[in-house]
Amino acid sequence: MLIIFYYFLSIATLLACYYFRRARFTEQDYKYNKPLRWKRRILIIWTYLFAAIHGSICFRENLFTNIDNDYIRASAGFFMVVYIFAVLWAEEITHPFDKKKK
Repeated sequence: MLIIFYYFLSIATLLACYYFRRARFTEQDYKYNKPLRWKRRILIIWTYLFAAIHGSICFRENLFTNIDNDYIRASAGFFMVVYIFAVLWAEEITHPFDKKKK
C-alpha cells in the first residue's frame, strides 16, 4: 500500500507542474494574485522534496532498497530526472515576460 501511495504522489506532483505550465497564467496573474504565487512556490518546494526522496531511494540504504527491488530504484531514478525538467518548467513560467520589448 505504501508503494501505491508513493507512485500516486510522484505522478500527482508531475501533473501539478504540468497544470501550472499549461494554464498559461499571465504576468498580471502572478503580479496581483498572491495565493497563486504561493501555490507555485509550494509546488516547487514540494518537487524539490520529492526529488530528494527519490535520490535517497536511488543512492542510499533505506526501506525500499532493503528488499532488493531494482524496479523501485529504477523508477526513482526516472522520477528524479523527470523532476529536474518539471522544476525547470515550473520555474520558467514568469521568465518569458522578462523578454518583452519595451
